[in-house]
Amino acid sequence: MVMEEYLWVTLVTLLVALSAVIYAYVRRKINTAAFLGTLALGVGILITLRLRYSYCGLLVLLAFFLFGNLVTRYKYEKKAALGVAESNKGMRDINNVLGNGLSPLIFAISFALSCNALFLIGFSGSVATACADTFSTEIGQADGRPRLITTFRRVPVGTNGGVSLPGIGGALLGSALISLISLTFPLNLDIDKLTLFTICFISGFIGSLADSVLGATLEDRNPFKLNKHHVNIMATLFGGILAISIAYQYY
Repeated sequence: MVMEEYLWVTLVTLLVALSAVIYAYVRRKINTAAFLGTLALGVGILITLRLRYSYCGLLVLLAFFLFGNLVTRYKYEKKAALGVAESNKGMRDINNVLGNGLSPLIFAISFALSCNALFLIGFSGSVATACADTFSTEIGQADGRPRLITTFRRVPVGTNGGVSLPGIGGALLGSALISLISLTFPLNLDIDKLTLFTICFISGFIGSLADSVLGATLEDRNPFKLNKHHVNIMATLFGGILAISIAYQYY
């Protein structure tokens, strides 16, 4: 693909992404702080991934943005009745943007500084983790009978670190969706598409399990008292680093 084609593809992707974010803001899916934070994240991706890769990064984040908002609506009334639904009818705030978007931005900046394509795989692994965790939470809380991931003891719906079979299925689906979109990255690596998909898929799924472990052991506990957004940042970083570690074997 020549530079002119990259430019047009990037412009079209940018317009679609911007339209989706504005629509979400108008429909009160995100608040003002989240709207501005999402725009800032998009600008950061444009700058750090440059013309050759920025449209891919935007597409991956757009997919997570759309899928995440859609799955939040899954049996929302039932989750609200259980007291575990996202507040304000699922409206996202700046903490959601930072919790799920900070790690991908870190990997994008790392790529800009090093020009090492492994960081693009880390970017994909971190977003796959975020999507897997979102799907796991939203589907698992609606349909699951959770057990604590560290002890397998039955726990109430909404317990930090609780996992269920529907939630695990949701994590696999969320990770797979982002892994497919991530194949748009034109990486100059000696790794075939199936292997790239598998790396991203496994990293996203294991990253979501790491989120549950962190939730069970660190979230709202002394001495750190981390909240769910802190845990999300740690888990998405882990998912990205895991993807890089696996891909390095093929580098």
